[in-house]
This record gives sequence, structure tokens and C-alpha cells, in this order.
Amino acid sequence: MEYDNFLHYSNRLLMANVLGDVYVDLSKLKSPNSRFVFTRDLLLKHKMLDQTLDIGMEYDLPNVSTNLRQQGNELFKAKQYEKAAHTYTKCLMGTDPNTECYALALANRSAAYFHLGLYKLSLKDARWAMEFNYPSRLAYKLYERAGNAERMLGLVERAMQSYAVCLTRLDEVDMSEEKKSKFREAIEKAATECKEVFTEHKKTMKVPRADEQLVGGRNENIPALSAFVELRMSKNMGRGVYATRDINPGDVVAIDEPYICGPISDHTDVCYYSGCLKLDFALIPCPKCLLVYYCNKDCMNKANIDGHYLECPIMNFIKSTPGITRMNELAMKWFLKDYLKMGLKKYCLIVDNFSKSKIDPQTRGFDETGQYKSDNFLTAYSLDSSENKISIDVLFFFNCIAVDMLHCLILSGFKIPECYIGSVGASLVRILIILDLNCRKLNINAPTISFQGKHQLTLTIALTLYPTISLFNHSCDPNIKRSGELSDRIRVMKAIQPIPKGSQLCGTYGIIFRGHTKELRQDICNKLFYFKCHCQPCIKNWPICHYIPNRLSTLNILNSNMADIVSSECEKFVEFIKSGKSEDDYENLNYLYSFIKLLFTNVKRPFQLYEDCLEIISTIHTISSIEIYISEININ
Repeated sequence: MEYDNFLHYSNRLLMANVLGDVYVDLSKLKSPNSRFVFTRDLLLKHKMLDQTLDIGMEYDLPNVSTNLRQQGNELFKAKQYEKAAHTYTKCLMGTDPNTECYALALANRSAAYFHLGLYKLSLKDARWAMEFNYPSRLAYKLYERAGNAERMLGLVERAMQSYAVCLTRLDEVDMSEEKKSKFREAIEKAATECKEVFTEHKKTMKVPRADEQLVGGRNENIPALSAFVELRMSKNMGRGVYATRDINPGDVVAIDEPYICGPISDHTDVCYYSGCLKLDFALIPCPKCLLVYYCNKDCMNKANIDGHYLECPIMNFIKSTPGITRMNELAMKWFLKDYLKMGLKKYCLIVDNFSKSKIDPQTRGFDETGQYKSDNFLTAYSLDSSENKISIDVLFFFNCIAVDMLHCLILSGFKIPECYIGSVGASLVRILIILDLNCRKLNINAPTISFQGKHQLTLTIALTLYPTISLFNHSCDPNIKRSGELSDRIRVMKAIQPIPKGSQLCGTYGIIFRGHTKELRQDICNKLFYFKCHCQPCIKNWPICHYIPNRLSTLNILNSNMADIVSSECEKFVEFIKSGKSEDDYENLNYLYSFIKLLFTNVKRPFQLYEDCLEIISTIHTISSIEIYISEININ
């Protein structure tokens, strides 16, 4: 497992010649609370924790900021747009974000970016300025520029909306009626052109799919799962999801929402609020930390209710903490959300009781009424952490990260009585470990952008923790996969192969037999997820894609009576692929489902046409309403 700056803590202790003793002493401690307290005392003793949150950021005097903005204006008038943008940036770096000067500098930089052809950056600054103290009398300019930038980016529907707001703001403008009339005419013309493009685009848009429904309805005890499945225990794989009836390709087996989620990187345009996760090209930052972004003020306010106002003062420190930055942010976000919901005393009581109790592995995460719900704290908190399989150096590392983050939270003014320090710290360690293990498993189930081409590639845009989807075990030959709108925070899981009654439903942790040798797959499963894979491709050592049989013979026909029918249907499928019809979505799914069911029953796997059909089904199941924006942006 690779983490950023993994030796940050251990190197200091190694230099002090105490690291060996630390590992020995830590391994003797049996309770999570005692391990955390031990680590905290150790880091305090060796002066390894920050003494202050002061980062030395001081804002310039207002007249200095104003002078810088005016210098930028002069450069802009001289059409030196790149130098103007740079000067506006210097102004912003030394200006209080809550001032009008800051909003004006943003708007001016937006104009410079537009003239440089940097439309996405121009739109970002325009949206940002709209939200913070930009003079109302000048707002029409921002909405005009936002509409122009959106139009250049291919976001014609949004451009129409911006132009409409621009026209309504004209009433506030001190401008002659003649100039207003000309300006209004130009904006209306631009809006009309956008409407024509949008109308033409709507003719070619894919028809939105109907809301998905769980096959058989909701499971009585696990509402996010189908009624046609149940939890069982197995010797090799522990708890897993099994079919109680035959499940067909296309059947929806799970519809889950994340317990906690957030953008995967600073360069991903995703709303930071856990309940939104909307992808946008012009998010607005938190005005205090300027380190997290939202699609609007409503999401910003909701995020503050969930605890961002508490993490805001320490965001800069969390980002510099060793480990995986976004995982650390998500851990703090999770803790603060539930601390605010429950209160410190109740929170500590719950996590302490959990750590001391002996829980049936099959019913882990179920509440007192026998329900397993993805929005329940203990459901998420009781997810597999494999803590007993983690090496002592990694366990120490996670404890150090938790100490660091909690220490910064306390420095910021967060009050935690000493009697609760061990409980809170130990819970943070567990949360970090749960996220590290389960978010890695579910990366392929996280919201993604789809780049359509001959091959479908996806880019994960968020880290997400789905408690119910986490119940599905891994197979290198998955029979279920995500479906639907890829940028949606709600995950829909569909069967992509026939799943006979009694069979286990399995997704994949990003490892499939067609692309990885057995040795590599086993190595990844062991190192990243702490288990040995017992799926059929691993047990029988199926070949990778280049060596999969592509012809029918007596060796791979399971039912000789069906040989002629299977051969005939395989020929039809080859022609189907050659015709290009496989690239058409939805209409061909029923044909593909029937073909894969025929092969499932009558042909021994692996078989190339089966794998091809499976890949096409998986591709058709996923859609992305944002792909046109991506392609347009790449062109510009």
C-alpha cells in the first residue's frame, strides 16, 4: 500500500532510536483507545505536533489591493491580458475575500481570461464574483460574460439562463435607453442562437431512462437491495450477497446512496457537499478557507450544517497531513457530521460500545430493529476494516494521522474533555481504515465521467462510501456492475450475467481476469484488500484476453444437442458486431441478454463471444449526460 509521506512520523522516531520499542509497545496494547492515547502521548513527547494554526497570512492594506487592481485595469486596457490576469491574481492573494475589492478583482480577471480564450477559468471567476459582494449595479456584465463563456464551452442551455438573468439586471443599470436597447438586442440575439443550437441538440439527445426499480421490490431487511437476495456466510469469502431466485441480466439488484463522499482531487469540479456531489465547471469556493468548492450557496450552507465550519480553519493542515489527503478530509468530514448530529457524549458512548462488543459477522451493521440502512452511522462504522490484518507500521501510521488531525481540531478551538480524547481518536483511526479499504474497493462504483470512443474509459471524480454496495464481494469475473447516469451520486447496480438461484452476486474491485494474470490479481487482492480471491477465473486460472478461445468446438460446448443453434446464434452475433448496431444503446439490450443467457447455459467459459457480449452490455448500461460538454471543451 502506498501513502504520501509514509515515513513522516517513523523517521523522527528512528532518529531518536525509539521506533523499535514503539512498535513493540503498541502491539501489546489491545484496545483502540489505548493505542490512540499511547500514540498521542508519544508525538507530544517528541514535539512532533504543530503548536499553532497561524499560517502567517496577512491581508494588505485596502489601498494596496486597490492599486494592484487598478494596475491590472491599465494592463487590460492595453490588451496585455496575460499580465493583467497575473496582476489581478496578486491583488486577490492579498485581499480579504469578504470585500468588494476582492469581487471586482475576480470579475476583472474573468474578463482577462475570456480574452485569452480561457473560458472555463473565466466562467469560474464570474460565478465566484456573483456570489460574493459584487456590486449589483454591475451584475449584468458578469451574467453577459458567463453566458458568453458557457456558449463557447458548449453549455448552451446554461448560457440561455445566464443571458435571461442578464436582461433582468438591466433595470438596475445607469445607462441611456439607447445603449440599453442595443445591449438588449445583442443579448437577445445571442440567446436566440443558443436556443437554436439547443433545440437541434435535443433532437439527437438520448432519451432519459425511466427510474430504475429493484427486481422483486425492496429487501425486507436491507432496503437498498433487491428482495431476491439475502446475506449468507461462506468459509472462503465471509459475508456475501446470494440470489434466492434466478436473476437475469438487466435486473436491478441494488440502489444505494453514499454515507459520506467528496471530490477525489483539488482538480475535480465536484460540489464538496456530501448530499450533492454535482459535477460543474464553475464552482464557488468557501469564502473562508478557499479550499473547498460548491455549486451554489445552498449547498455551502448545508455543508456548514454538516460541520464544514468546524473543519474550515484546519483544511490547510488536513491537506498537508501524510497519508491520502482526500481520505483524511473525508474522515474528518464523517466525524464532524456525526458529532454534530449526536453530540460528543452519545457519539463516544456508541463508538466505545461498538469496540467492546462481540458482533455476529453476518448481522454486523444491522440496527436494533434488524434493518441494514446505508444512512445509519453504525452501519457505515461497522464496515469491514481488516484492522487485525494490518501490519503494525501501517496501524501506527493511521494512529499518527488521527492524532495530527484531532490535535489541529483542538488548536482551532474545538472542545473535547480529556476523558473523551481516546474514544474520539480511536474512532477517527477506525474511520480512516474503513475509508482506506472500502473506498478503494468502490472506486469503480463512484461517480465518473465517461469518455466515449471505441473503448470506454472512465475517470473517477469522487471518493464515495456505499455501505450496502460494500456487502458485495469481489470476483475477477463480476456478474453485477454499476448502471445508469455515471455522474449521479446514487449507485444503481445491475446484473450483467445470468445469476442462478443460490449463486453469489459479486462486483469487482477494479481487477478482471481478461486484463490481469492470476498472479497479479492475487497479489493486488492480498496487498490492497487483505484477502485471497476464490473466484472461478482464479481457481481455474482462466487466460487473459489474448488467449481466450474464440471458436466453438466439442471442448467448450456443454450441451451437444444445442450445438447447431449455438453455432448459428454466434454467427449472427458476429454479424451484429460488424454491423455497428452494438454501438446503439438500449434498443439492443434484449437481444444481448438472450444471447448471453444462451451461451451461459450451453458454452464453457471463458469464450470470446461471451466476453464481448458481456462488455457491450456493461457499456450500454452506463450513460453520461455530460459527455458532450467534455468533447466540446476538448475541442476548444
